[in-house]
Amino acid sequence: MLAILVVARAPLKLKANFGDGSELPADHRGDEDNVSPPISWTGAPKNTESYVLIVDSSAAGADDTKASKTHWLVYDIPKEVTELREELSGAGSSDVARLGMKDDAGQAPVVVDPMGSIDGWVDPEVKAMQDMIYGAVDASFEDRNRAKEGSNSFGATYYKGPKKSGSSLTFKLYALSGRLELQRGASRDDVIKAMKGKVLGKASLTARVA
Repeated sequence: MLAILVVARAPLKLKANFGDGSELPADHRGDEDNVSPPISWTGAPKNTESYVLIVDSSAAGADDTKASKTHWLVYDIPKEVTELREELSGAGSSDVARLGMKDDAGQAPVVVDPMGSIDGWVDPEVKAMQDMIYGAVDASFEDRNRAKEGSNSFGATYYKGPKKSGSSLTFKLYALSGRLELQRGASRDDVIKAMKGKVLGKASLTARVA
């Protein structure tokens, strides 16, 4: 009899700078530094094309979903991305749109002028070359292919940490078979609706707000 070895794929799993069920570090509270925590994941399901991250809070003992708040909503995260660095979003700013881009993507290329510059004057030909290369690099990563943030419960499109002690904050990551193709600033309901039929896997982590 021919034995067939089947290797089970590891499930989608989330990691952060806190353990599941442990206390949320102070830096990520709304009344402290108010910045997003570092998050990473492994075990992407086969055929994953994008990810969605939804971060909600709920009061202790609350069963009413209307009482929950959405603190962060990120969608169309490129399939190549497996981590979100600390301080990626929050405190009124965000670098989410650069997820999946190389460190130097969209930045001005280094084009050396062999004649140097005199009193701030730059050779027009060198400047034209810089502009041409810059434009090509920037256009190579279309906006529709970038990760986007939706509107949270506080009217913003970046991470907003919880303040209320006794609540919990849950990070839910979804692996999808396609992109949502929604505009920036989409509502939680719009994101959930667009995810229908695309979810391949889910992982979550919950932190206590002490």
